[in-house]
Amino acid sequence: MAEPTGGKLFGMEIGAQQSFIRYFKGLPEKSNSTIRFFNRGEYYTCHGSDALFVALEVYKTSSVCKQLGVEPNKLDGVSLNKSRFESLVRDLLLIKQYRVEVYIDTGVGRNRNWTLEYKGSPGNLSEFEDLLFGNTEIVDSGLIMGIKLATDGKSKIVGLSCIDQISSIIYVSQFVDDESFSNLQALIITIAPKECLLSQNENSIEFQKMKEIIERNNIMITLRKKIEFSTDSVFQDLTSLIKFKKGQQENIRALPETDLEHAMSATAAIIKFLDLTSDNRNENQFKFEEIIQSRYLRLDVSAIKALNIEPPPGEPLNGIVRGAPTSIHGLFNKCQTPQGHRLMAQWIRRPLHDLALIKERHDIVEVIVKNSDLRSTITEDYLKRVPDMEQLAKKLLQKKARLVDCYKIYLAVNSLPGLVKALAIDDAPAALRVLIIEPLTECIQDMDKYQEMIENTLDMNALESKEYRVKPEFNDDLVELNEQLESLKAKMDAQLLKVAKDTDMEPGKKIKLENNSHHGYYFRVTLKDEKTLRKNKEYTVFESSKNGIKFRNKRLEDYNNEYLEKKQKYEEEQSAIVAEIINVAASYTGAMKNIASAIAILDVLNCFAIVTTAAPKMYVRPEMLPSEAGVLNLTQARHPFVEIQSDIQYIPNDISFKKKDTQFHIITGPNMGGKSTHMKVAGVCVLLAHIGCFVPCDKAEMSLHDSILARVGADDSQVKGVSTFQAEMIEVTTILKTVTNNSLVLIDELGRGTSTYDGCALAWSIAEHLAKNSEAFCFFATHYHEITRLADDLPTVKNYHVGAITNDDNVIFLYSVKPGICEESYGIFIAKMANFPDDVIKYAKCKQAELEDGQIVPLKKINENLEESKNIVLKGEELIEKFVNACKTLHKSSANAEEEIIKLKNEILSQNNSYINYLIG
Repeated sequence: MAEPTGGKLFGMEIGAQQSFIRYFKGLPEKSNSTIRFFNRGEYYTCHGSDALFVALEVYKTSSVCKQLGVEPNKLDGVSLNKSRFESLVRDLLLIKQYRVEVYIDTGVGRNRNWTLEYKGSPGNLSEFEDLLFGNTEIVDSGLIMGIKLATDGKSKIVGLSCIDQISSIIYVSQFVDDESFSNLQALIITIAPKECLLSQNENSIEFQKMKEIIERNNIMITLRKKIEFSTDSVFQDLTSLIKFKKGQQENIRALPETDLEHAMSATAAIIKFLDLTSDNRNENQFKFEEIIQSRYLRLDVSAIKALNIEPPPGEPLNGIVRGAPTSIHGLFNKCQTPQGHRLMAQWIRRPLHDLALIKERHDIVEVIVKNSDLRSTITEDYLKRVPDMEQLAKKLLQKKARLVDCYKIYLAVNSLPGLVKALAIDDAPAALRVLIIEPLTECIQDMDKYQEMIENTLDMNALESKEYRVKPEFNDDLVELNEQLESLKAKMDAQLLKVAKDTDMEPGKKIKLENNSHHGYYFRVTLKDEKTLRKNKEYTVFESSKNGIKFRNKRLEDYNNEYLEKKQKYEEEQSAIVAEIINVAASYTGAMKNIASAIAILDVLNCFAIVTTAAPKMYVRPEMLPSEAGVLNLTQARHPFVEIQSDIQYIPNDISFKKKDTQFHIITGPNMGGKSTHMKVAGVCVLLAHIGCFVPCDKAEMSLHDSILARVGADDSQVKGVSTFQAEMIEVTTILKTVTNNSLVLIDELGRGTSTYDGCALAWSIAEHLAKNSEAFCFFATHYHEITRLADDLPTVKNYHVGAITNDDNVIFLYSVKPGICEESYGIFIAKMANFPDDVIKYAKCKQAELEDGQIVPLKKINENLEESKNIVLKGEELIEKFVNACKTLHKSSANAEEEIIKLKNEILSQNNSYINYLIG
């Protein structure tokens, strides 16, 4: 875009520039994460601090900024063409999680009148949907959440509401929370909102702590006026928004969800923020659901990271980097439909805590796994034909749909009877019938009249040319225009035959007559046939790409222009009929959403079956048991990411836990030896089983778990003002407060963020607390070998180690997990593998020998067998404690006190304990 010259800047003379600067500086104050754009027709501009941000973000230099006005009242500005504007807005809203405001000049002539045209935020994308998702599917629902914090005596009550505008669902929840807001944290992970509304002017310690937790989860906070959380109009608003079920009393106050007072306050704030009631297209479109946390297995933030449930920030949503998956979502999301993609993301974050529902999913996955023909048919013949039914329903309600959208729905519904027939196999489980077959059968009946309407109104002959128009029989003008279009099409077909003959190419194969909405009709040949056109001046090439050469001759050019003109007239003539078709189609959105729901469930479960059968070794169905069974047995368990890497041979391991017997695994061994992966295997298998998937094992049985809690990795959070050690303590505090007897706990290298002695003491006390005070199954990987002594005191604690062997100053990792303690230290070997300088390695060995003389060698001097040595030390400490206690009972004034002490000393020495002998020596 070329800017005007001659004193003008961004289309403004100097006087207009000064007026704009005054207007700009008078705008309300905004946050740094809000970017304001000004629509100037052919391009957009940003100003002030936004201009510098945009210049660096888009152009990578501030030199593109220009200054409006005159000293001392100047203002920076930068311009963007429409393409760059759209690209930047996508990045701001979807990646950076910023807010966007767009202003437009509604004035006439020189009378400028800038007003806010539209705005968006991570949780409110409705006004940007066409720009963001015009040609792509919506894989993320972009949920927005509102929270009202209240107190009842000493208890903190959290009222929460969340709205999904794609699925048209209002979720609510209300619960008592602890001082760490652990229930809120779990619910945030379950919902995964992009934005959260909070009330302004709240300064309590509890509110600030809650706000910090929300920010720590990378959720944008938007503060709203306290009055917006008022429930004065919420019941009236909900009455217009909620669609009641068949047979349900149409009284909003009769719904149990409305009894949640504080959740209703949060709902009121979201309804006002999204301005839902001002648009009558939202009437009777939303469902009401209460989120009951006990229905789901709880995941903490650390578990999401440790198990790589979602791709790291900045990586693609599909979780694929350089061809390899980086997350559970990336590996398992083989969905064919947009609604399937969205449901997959939801299910992964909401593992079930209901044995019956889990088994239903397993039943469906099992039948698809066993029937490869069914799996192929579902994937290739049916799911690929289903568009985003939820988004199409929304377009119909908003009157943004076109005939092509109506036809897409028609084709999808047309394929459903075949899908239902394919699914109705002899051994179909009851869950398949209830969750998928019966809902789809009902939807086919509900959409019957819709199908008739499309067949009676759409011109099916025109569809062959990818043109969407109503049948010409509706009026005489359409009949006449249709005849003219058909005549022109026949002439263009004749031109194809003529050009094919002139170029000696076979029509329909070597040379084709094609059309699209942008260019109309044209000829196309492959790149290798381009030479036949070079010297022929009769042909005009207008596009050359890897798909071929597009060109026309003069006749086709004329026919095409006339065809486009007649086509435009046809569309104008049919517009009223099309509007009526869209209006009628909108009455079928309820059935369309039901189709989307059933198809999404089938799509996700089919994905589970695909991943199960595509793995290097097929996954198995886990045997799910009630919580009371208290077991977790995984035979030859594997990590789903690691085993698919082409350059390794995966070493599987067994994992076994049982209540009252083996509850706490302490794992020692070298870094890179597989300790962390071993723990994560258990976490991933438990997660997969609870979302309804099979697991990467030879055999698996597990009781129902209610949470997966983790502290894995030294994750610095300086950006949030949290050090490595503080982050450790925050996460461990959450674990200690939320752990139950049915939790799976993963703790890796605790205590590394502080001094050795403090770290060891804290790690020991935390491990002992978990082992003694809960029956949770726990992995505790550590380099503090002292902690392994817990196994001597607590029968439910077992020691394991990862194997490795050394050879010529090299270490070879075996990746096998075996009972017992790791008796060697491999740090220097690993440093050598990392190509540390030789002099550093040599010096490290000297210091190691020096330190071992003071700390480690005593154990080896006591006994070469490390386990036996530890027993000798324990016995020695008991003798020392006995000696000290005996000495305490002696009276200093006693005449024979010294003789008594010598006697006690000799008794101790007579035991000939090697540990005591070493200390005395």
